[in-house]
Amino acid sequence: MSEIDLNKSSSACSPCNQECEKINERINKRKLEEIDSKEVPHLLKVFDF
Repeated sequence: MSEIDLNKSSSACSPCNQECEKINERINKRKLEEIDSKEVPHLLKVFDF
């Protein structure tokens, strides 16, 4: 069985890719300085557990 180095992968797995898309939608093309520090936990919340 060969080992896969995910750090060298050219694409993300489907669940990770979907979460990245959600984060991008929440950021909504804003610059880092435009994002309020109170928003950060919500923006970066991944995999709604």
